[in-house]
Amino acid sequence: MCMTFPKINAPTRRAALYFRQSLDVQEGIDRQRFRCRALAQSRGWEIVDEYVDNDTSASKNRGQNTAWAKLIADASAGRFDVVVAVDLDRLLRTISDLVTLTDTGAKVLTVDGEIDLTTADGEFRATMLAGIARFETRRKGERQKRATLQAAEKGRRTGGRRPFGFDQDGMTLRPTEAEAIRSGYVDFLSGVPLAAIARKWNAQGLVTGQKRYSPAHKGEPSPWQAYSVRMVLTNPRYQGKRAHLGEIVADAEWPAIVDESTWQAVNAALSNPARQSAAKRGKYLLSGLAVCGVCGATAHAGGSARRGVPAYRCSGSNGHFARKSEPVDSFVQAVMVARLSAPDARNLLTTAKSPDVDALRLSALGVRERLDALATDFADGALTSSQLRTATERLRKRLSAIESELADAGRVDVLGPLVGASDANAMWESMNNSAKRAVIATLATVTLHPVGRGKRSFDPETVGIEWLN
Repeated sequence: MCMTFPKINAPTRRAALYFRQSLDVQEGIDRQRFRCRALAQSRGWEIVDEYVDNDTSASKNRGQNTAWAKLIADASAGRFDVVVAVDLDRLLRTISDLVTLTDTGAKVLTVDGEIDLTTADGEFRATMLAGIARFETRRKGERQKRATLQAAEKGRRTGGRRPFGFDQDGMTLRPTEAEAIRSGYVDFLSGVPLAAIARKWNAQGLVTGQKRYSPAHKGEPSPWQAYSVRMVLTNPRYQGKRAHLGEIVADAEWPAIVDESTWQAVNAALSNPARQSAAKRGKYLLSGLAVCGVCGATAHAGGSARRGVPAYRCSGSNGHFARKSEPVDSFVQAVMVARLSAPDARNLLTTAKSPDVDALRLSALGVRERLDALATDFADGALTSSQLRTATERLRKRLSAIESELADAGRVDVLGPLVGASDANAMWESMNNSAKRAVIATLATVTLHPVGRGKRSFDPETVGIEWLN
């Protein structure tokens, strides 16, 4: 292919060539370079530099680390007289970009024709063209948003970065990653912190889909951290749901990795830090978990008369009790293991108090549909704003209660490994402190009473255990 332009006798000018495309396809840049060079050479201009923005959208903010930013800086410094681009769309698509370029005093020449930004007529023409380009960009964006919403409502995926646990198609499970995700949900419900789950995934050689930007590791996959594990565990994708703009809108076409009750349990805990603080924090087994038998305040570490001897004290008053932690911890752990080893231990997973998950899901669906109907009635004028607020508040309280029951249904994962173990005591000993605390919080309320004056031996009667199931 050979392109020719009529030779024009004009003073030699210094030209800068600008190439841009939204997708990272080198062939597109090469074609722009060929056409722009042919045009500049036909005018007899000196090409002083080339500016390339590959994989960069002109409709979005182009930051300081782009060729566009360098072009503007060099134009302002007078390094060249004219900017050459294939067409105006490649150079700019917003009025603000046009104003920025106009302020530099540079002229613009495209393969389609010349625009002199130093004249009122040229600036007016460029403004009109930029406005049209902006209109086309907005209209395209609106079409894309409608298409994305329609796909979401049908449970379809619309592309993007490969989701962790799936192949690039977003539909096919990757067994190793999927199993890590399942373990992550169970670990969290067992009291394992997010940071520990991140370390576990990193040790398994698993990586996120994000890239590192630090100079020493630029382009390398980002390791897992607590916040990125949290993003996975709170993503509705993993319970087989399709979300759009933060709202679950449909059942997804791809398979679920965990059931809805497990997902609800984890999300309830993550969205309400107060629910996990007692069961997952604390240096000792019962600190912040057991309660005082005098005032009901939580037990904290400290209060021992002998330095270096772990002890518990009442957080409400130092005078209520202060006692060594070791005999208390040993007794409570023995009671927990005995309960989990009992012949009827499996009843802990399926007690009469356990909610009907399917019924709760239907109830939640009904409440959500009623909330939608209320919004429609208000829009049609059938409800006043006061009536809408009252009805919405009542329904949201009901929905919150249903979701809490669904969340509690998923907490059987905390007890499952112990109940199903051939040796519950050995399984208990292999668990970390956070996991043990989560089990205790799920099974019982522990109350510590004063030991009384002069007593030196441990009395089990001073430790109350009230079973929750």
